Amino acid sequence: MNRRRGAILILVLFVMVILSFLAVSFTYRAALKRRWAIEGAVAIRLRHEANSAAAIAMARLSEETNAFDHPAEPWCAHAPLAGDGWLDEWSARSDGGEADYQADYQVCDADGKLNVSLASGDALKKLGMTDGQIAGLLDWMDSDDVARSEGAESAYYESLPRPYRCKNAPLERMDELQLVRGFGSGDGEGETLGADGAAKTDWANLLTCLGDGRINLNTAPVEVLRTLPISDQAVGQIVGYRTFDSDSSGELESHVFAAPEDIQQLQGLTDSERDVLSLVGKFRSEYFRIQAYCRHRITGLEYRLEVWVRSQPGQRPEVVEWKRAG
Repeated sequence: MNRRRGAILILVLFVMVILSFLAVSFTYRAALKRRWAIEGAVAIRLRHEANSAAAIAMARLSEETNAFDHPAEPWCAHAPLAGDGWLDEWSARSDGGEADYQADYQVCDADGKLNVSLASGDALKKLGMTDGQIAGLLDWMDSDDVARSEGAESAYYESLPRPYRCKNAPLERMDELQLVRGFGSGDGEGETLGADGAAKTDWANLLTCLGDGRINLNTAPVEVLRTLPISDQAVGQIVGYRTFDSDSSGELESHVFAAPEDIQQLQGLTDSERDVLSLVGKFRSEYFRIQAYCRHRITGLEYRLEVWVRSQPGQRPEVVEWKRAG
């Protein structure tokens, strides 16, 4: 009798353990499903909020009526969106805490960069590319299938573990650069250092494949200005002329290049340098890159967008490319 009772007790305990495991499993799965549902809803909200931030950036670009584009203008220099009252969910909570959704954007002038499809080998070298990177890039874009020294054509790319053909045409998107030998083609030969041994260059901030090749003198980074056939003194004059901050005197209009005549105001330039700047320089840009994002404070989830647009006076910006970033 005692043995029978003991067996029954063991069986009951076993069943209780199984039921406990099932209950815990059910509770865990229910919690996971609830979390997935919440995160799914947050992800959808993040995407829409990031889209809204990008739309605000495009609206500000369309509002520009000046004959020039400069980083001190609203399309680039803007207050945080949380302080402009665009959406209630972007504003601080009534208890003074941070907003649950934090969105903002950055706009970069693509016409202030060096056009990789039109640049010379010397200009690319001044920008910091190695001889191997330049050869690989030129081979990727030229129409023939003859490899330069240190370059690569289809025979090389087709020998890779994941083969593909050389494009033999100009870049259409800067993402393509990752396919070129020397820039991270997945073959172990991607350059990790620049020509001077410095950290890997963020080529997206210096190069573009859009535009007519002329460079906006108001927005071009110093590294891009140095690729032009002008002296360091001339580069310094450009940077000094266009600088506008809280310590600057006068209005913004007195610190921008808005017409060829403004180039003539630069001191210490040769006639040759003035001719170069008049030929390759521009003052109003056409192509811009918008980087918009939104972050959910509670979950830490975020959504990032990269939007390339073409902006012309009096017209709504035309979207060239719209993609999720990262």
